[in-house]
Amino acid sequence: MKKTLFVILAALTLLPEPAEAGLLFWKKKKQPAKTEASAKPKKKEVRPEAKQGLFNVQFYKDEWYFQIPDSLLGRPFLSTTRFVATPVELGVYGGELVNSHVLYWELQDKKLMLRALAYDASADSTSQIYRALVASTETPIVAAFKLDSIGTKTVSDTIPADSVAGTPQRISKHTCYSIKVTDFLRGDNVVTGIGTEKLKRYAAGAIRAEQSYIKSVRTYPINTEVQTVKTYAANAANQKSVAGRLTGLMTFSLNTSFVMLPKEPMRPRYSDSRVGYFLESHREYNDEQQMVRRRDMVARWRLEPKCAEDVERMRRGELVEPKKPIVYYIDPATPKQWRPYLIQGINDWNAAFEQAGWKNAIRGEEWPENADSLGMSLEDARYSVVRYLASPISNAYGPRISDPRSGEIIETHIGWYHNVMQLIHDWYMIQAGVNDPRARTMRFDDELMGELIRFVSSHEVGHTLGLRHNMGASSATPVDSLRDKAWVEANGHTASIMDYARFNYVAQPEDNIGPAGIFPRINTYDKWAIEWGYRYFPDVVADSAGGEAARLAAANEERLILNRMTIEKLAQSRRYWFGGEGHDNDPLAQTEDLGDDQMRANEYGIRNLKRIVGQLPEWTSEEGDLNENLEQLYTGVVGQLRRYVGHVNGNICGLYHNYKSVEQEGAVYVPEEKARMKRAMKWLDEQILTEPTWIIEPDYLRRLTRDPQLYVRPLADMAVATLCSATTFGRVVTFSTADGTYQPADYVNDIVQMFFREASSGQKLSRWRRHIQVQAVQRLLRSWGMTMSEDSHAYVTMALQQIQQRVRNAGGDAATRAHYKDIDMQITSAFEN
Repeated sequence: MKKTLFVILAALTLLPEPAEAGLLFWKKKKQPAKTEASAKPKKKEVRPEAKQGLFNVQFYKDEWYFQIPDSLLGRPFLSTTRFVATPVELGVYGGELVNSHVLYWELQDKKLMLRALAYDASADSTSQIYRALVASTETPIVAAFKLDSIGTKTVSDTIPADSVAGTPQRISKHTCYSIKVTDFLRGDNVVTGIGTEKLKRYAAGAIRAEQSYIKSVRTYPINTEVQTVKTYAANAANQKSVAGRLTGLMTFSLNTSFVMLPKEPMRPRYSDSRVGYFLESHREYNDEQQMVRRRDMVARWRLEPKCAEDVERMRRGELVEPKKPIVYYIDPATPKQWRPYLIQGINDWNAAFEQAGWKNAIRGEEWPENADSLGMSLEDARYSVVRYLASPISNAYGPRISDPRSGEIIETHIGWYHNVMQLIHDWYMIQAGVNDPRARTMRFDDELMGELIRFVSSHEVGHTLGLRHNMGASSATPVDSLRDKAWVEANGHTASIMDYARFNYVAQPEDNIGPAGIFPRINTYDKWAIEWGYRYFPDVVADSAGGEAARLAAANEERLILNRMTIEKLAQSRRYWFGGEGHDNDPLAQTEDLGDDQMRANEYGIRNLKRIVGQLPEWTSEEGDLNENLEQLYTGVVGQLRRYVGHVNGNICGLYHNYKSVEQEGAVYVPEEKARMKRAMKWLDEQILTEPTWIIEPDYLRRLTRDPQLYVRPLADMAVATLCSATTFGRVVTFSTADGTYQPADYVNDIVQMFFREASSGQKLSRWRRHIQVQAVQRLLRSWGMTMSEDSHAYVTMALQQIQQRVRNAGGDAATRAHYKDIDMQITSAFEN
């Protein structure tokens, strides 16, 4: 059968001939003849029988031993180290990932080498290029162990033949290599320790061996679990941790899981930039190619039919249950009232899997009360868990660990910080408080908070299914539809729960829109993305038909089928569009925005903020509160307005991205048109550059600060920085060759007029407007002093010269004239120097 080399997976070392049954020790030097007195036979020491599992585990005379069967040599396995407990206030918590590696054992010179794999390339073992790949590849040795003993033992072959899902165990004889692993498990190294970079981040130093120990080692059919307690020296001066500051020491509890990876990698699914998945990548080599290609494989769980009958049912379009469903357990530390909502957020994804042809594909369960007797551990990498973290951090996250050979997701531990409830409370009060009376209090009832938890749960689970953020999903909803009660309650305000669209802040009180039109949900794009990643194609050639070559050929055949499906979906509706993570300057793929027109959407958003600002003292009132609630929520309102400014800024020289295959017509990159950009500039001028008194002048601000403008000025600075940046001037020049875009000279005239319109009328300047003008000049001077293209630099110079001409001829009161004189001198000084 053909094999594939994954760069660092070296050829197996030749094994010695098996010895007789029992453990045999290496031959020792001949000892001197014993005297008659010393010739009495001594009682032979017998080690306790090893516990059998992935690695057979033996504890003898205060030392831990692994027995590695020869069938494991060269087989890749996953190591995952997680925190179990951490020092107080360090900012990391039990259940969070420390490190993860793919490793394999190699026998070399009477030692077992533990090597780490960093997959970067593959080649079929029958090809000539395979030899070159082997010859040029060397993997890091992360640990080396002297052989303690070697022998043949009859053991259960606990290595599944096909996948982690498991197959019936076989009984066979194996040569087992015994190694002492005490120092390796107890010490600090890249596999079982915290690692240099993280220790530096925690201001921790060298490990204290005498204050570190192995707590337990347990072994199971496909995994071995190690719990350790490790103490490190701490730099008390730079410590976040209370213990580190007080004692100069930091103690961590860690769990390391060693989990066997499938013997036969899952068939990969090659990525498509039009559907957002996390990726595993490597370069693929073969003898026939004339160009080396990088293969990007999406991260996804292995879902397969149970039997041939189910394959036939799939052909008929019937839903079938997978051989191994995706199961998430809820941490027993989770408050009981929130567990049903977390589970519902998981189970909600079944609707998406049904579109992909599966039923009951995913479920959430409470952690069993008798988990210990079942041999279950929260840190065990065989179980995916929503870990509940006692933390003041207002967040949650959904990571995943994948097989780098195929993209198969092996396990996940969702991190759920206790204080995420503050985040979603404040979001909901500020974005939906005018529409939902339940949101007008500092403590939500359990039903409302539970529904908020449910939506966040679904979002994080989406990440653990392989899905990236889709920040463009909300742009598929017209702004008018966000105010249409019937439409938005039926269809939702965003096409994807993987968007940062939060809640429908466009809806006005008079629209009478209920929670169904305010909350996000698993929606059109999510169902399509799961179908794209998880649909099983029964008529594509089976992997087993021709080994590795057939597996990759089948993956390529699926890629072509999926390409046709993607083209068809995108032709049907923009709701299937993947807009990316929001970092590529696309105005329609931004975080926290709504609708297809940010200027209109955020106008409605500001109407609601104006209503909320006046109500905050009432909504946040709690007896004895020293204005902390009021400040928290007022700061949240300012933050929401900051988001609106950011959204509109995104329309200043935006560049639309619409990825296409060669079968699709049209441009991929389209610059922002002048008309939309002028609307964005007008919005910034009216809402921010002109003093927004509604958010600066509420009477209660004098209870919070001596200068209310200080809360809001950073928002004005954001707008000015975007309009005057070297990047913006560069884009104006670059995009000006396209039809309908801004011409650089027109852009200069418009922004100078926007910033210095008062100069021509002799109008007295307010403190707010003086700040805006100073910021504009300083930003332009900064851009002027940067290395820019010749054309861009010329237009920044033009802007500064126009400003200088205006302020030299301007009138106004004494403060205004002094302000203009100062600006003139700043520009003159820059030009002269």
